[in-house]
Amino acid sequence: MHPWNAIHVTNNPLHNRLRYLRNAEAFAALALPAVLIWHWLQSGLPVDWALRLPPTLLVGVMLLQGAGYWHLKLESVRTRRALPSYFRPLYRALRLADLLALMAVVIACGLISQRGAAMADLAWAGVLLVFAVLEYINYFGVQLMHDNRADLQYLLRHRRLRRAALATDLSRDSEAI
Repeated sequence: MHPWNAIHVTNNPLHNRLRYLRNAEAFAALALPAVLIWHWLQSGLPVDWALRLPPTLLVGVMLLQGAGYWHLKLESVRTRRALPSYFRPLYRALRLADLLALMAVVIACGLISQRGAAMADLAWAGVLLVFAVLEYINYFGVQLMHDNRADLQYLLRHRRLRRAALATDLSRDSEAI
């Protein structure tokens, strides 16, 4: 069965969790920009595409990177092998590229807004930029998403956020899963 098949369920809860994370991130990466763009087109209101589109696409690209990570992690756990040798250099480069892209989009949105952008365009751009920053933190810093009992129990027991799985894997020795 194809590994991206969302219906394929095993008796292994970890495999199912990693598959869910991968599929949810991939779906969000495609659906979020599509739904937002469709909504903006259907609203009948003027849209400053130069202000709204860059943060929208940035969020989509970051979510695709997350889907890629969860796919690699699932395959690593499923096959009981280390993450592939290209994982660390690739995601270290993506960490830097994401940070630079975030800064570039913030600067671009700031410059574009100087020409007198509508409040709705500024609000959409601002919310999407906050979402991109939170995704960056969630991948390369601390885990911000707590959507299951185990995550919530950890948070309540330790009273602090857990280090992000991707950040942990980036810092591990190459032989670790």
